[in-house]
Amino acid sequence: MGEAAPALTLKESTWNKAAANVQLLDDPREKKREQDQLQFMHRIPKAALASILSSWLYFGYSFKCLLDAQAAGLSGTALKVAWLSYALQLGQAIPNGTPHLLALSAMGKAKRQPLLRLNGDVTPSVDIFITYCGEEIDVLMDTVRATIAIDYPPDSYRVIVLDDSVSFEVETEVGKLKADHRQMYYSTRGTKPTTHTKAGNLNHGLKYVSGLPGGASDLVAVLDVDMIPSPHWLRALVPHLLVDSKVAMANPPQRQYNIPDGDPLGQTMDILFDVMEPSKNATNSAWCCGTGFVVRRDALNGIGGVPEESINEDILTSFFLKAAGWEIVYVHEDVQWGLVPSSITTHLKQQKRTCAGIVSTAAALWNPRAQTMTPEEKYGAIFPAFAISISISINMAAMVVLPLLMLSGAPLVAYSTNSQLRVISVLFLIKFLAIFSYDFLATQAANYHLGLLGIMVGWMIPFQFMTLARFALSIVTGGGVPMFTPSGLNVDVRAAKTFASRIKRVLWDYGFIIHVAIIASLLSGVTASLSAAYKSGNIQNIWTELFTRAGWPPVFLAWFTWILDCWTPLSYSFNPPEAMARNTLMDRDPKTLLAYPNRHAKDQMRVRPPQTAALLAIVYCIGACGLAMYFM
Repeated sequence: MGEAAPALTLKESTWNKAAANVQLLDDPREKKREQDQLQFMHRIPKAALASILSSWLYFGYSFKCLLDAQAAGLSGTALKVAWLSYALQLGQAIPNGTPHLLALSAMGKAKRQPLLRLNGDVTPSVDIFITYCGEEIDVLMDTVRATIAIDYPPDSYRVIVLDDSVSFEVETEVGKLKADHRQMYYSTRGTKPTTHTKAGNLNHGLKYVSGLPGGASDLVAVLDVDMIPSPHWLRALVPHLLVDSKVAMANPPQRQYNIPDGDPLGQTMDILFDVMEPSKNATNSAWCCGTGFVVRRDALNGIGGVPEESINEDILTSFFLKAAGWEIVYVHEDVQWGLVPSSITTHLKQQKRTCAGIVSTAAALWNPRAQTMTPEEKYGAIFPAFAISISISINMAAMVVLPLLMLSGAPLVAYSTNSQLRVISVLFLIKFLAIFSYDFLATQAANYHLGLLGIMVGWMIPFQFMTLARFALSIVTGGGVPMFTPSGLNVDVRAAKTFASRIKRVLWDYGFIIHVAIIASLLSGVTASLSAAYKSGNIQNIWTELFTRAGWPPVFLAWFTWILDCWTPLSYSFNPPEAMARNTLMDRDPKTLLAYPNRHAKDQMRVRPPQTAALLAIVYCIGACGLAMYFM
């Protein structure tokens, strides 16, 4: 007789039974959305390829024209200006093309993680951590109540508020809920930490639940303090770990319900979660999205817990899990809704923290836990940090140098014959339309009509550059990775008693005086460049001089978008949008106080930004290049 098969453990038996109850989601709306997304995933890589090829053609031919112009006698200031203009354009194009390279890597691999549902009452156990560090208690309790009310067997999950603010009020409020919900817990480290806040808090939570009755659960789920989960949240994510033993983590997108109409600061992250993350998932390179994710407890234990070497612990956790042989999936289903910062300064602080975190993540790859990562995985980790650092540095340099180039009055494009200028114009227009086609498809996938993705976010470049400089200086001087305190959610510093005090606050306290200086320098450069063009005489010469100076389409796009970008924080600060009270954005049960974002708050059509500036840029580039064909 053969040996009897080993008996299954209770966990294995539970997981096998639960896996048998996993089904594909049968929802016509989601099927339609999946079909639309797959169409975009087929088209976007092709547009990215066209963008890359047309860019190389344009820059390659422009380089030839520079050499020809130099051989034909171009020298002195005019030659230096032409070379610097070319170098700035090329320098901006390389890192700005990172999304195109990411999309291209997904060519022929278009796939979407299937949407699954876990049915029945046989489910893996889950410890749900809600991290808290001094945010509004009402925000926290809305998240806690929604988490307690999820559609999951009560005996299979626990909700633990991890309080890094050591708040007696929070402990009291959680205690009230525990009276009716025995799976509710509260824990604190006992001190208010100033660094590694979230990672250390989560590691404290991992230790805390190990001492609870029954020990640690099979899975760990994490919610940020403001992220309200849908009732089916766990039933949508847990199945992906049940059906594939290699998957350690399942991630949903982050959605926000309080973005002002028109999204004046560009706070929506739809491009990331509707375009970039699906592309990464198609190439098996999805990352942890920071909140709403579900991860195997044994996988976290295997990498020593949540890494504390970077302030972006979510990305670093992803790298270490991959280094340990695990896979991560991105589930493109809306199951959580949170808040964006309600003030421009808090938003800026959050973005600076993200920027520093991504860069610091690359430095953490020398950690012993990362040594088993393959060269491809390390490249995938370093590349975003490199691209972001180079992009910010070059764009900051361009903001300073471009006005000086225009002030020189010299042409900003080199050519030896009019026919060369016509060819350069045609190649630029082809490149521009190829990039626009990519932007159009990407913004369509992310619920926008169309858009040039750089518009609205360039105003943060000076602050991001200072953040990078601070990071580099800290590393060089041996100070280690600089840390940031939590961003907070509702820090409103816009109010001021007088107009003069508001000017002081906006320009000096916020630091937006730098944007006034950039706008002034760009306008001065444009004025000087146009004045030099008008000195040429007849209309044909004037057009040529205008076209090759401040009117040169790539240069026009730079100064036009930067002026609009730098005006954004000034306009927002002096005339902020009407902020809707959070309660008006939610449907609340008056008896249970359970609240979810309402239909109006979730309406993505509401936050679509105006496209007037993008349309003006498109019309100018097409019109200017067309006129160049006529006059030259």
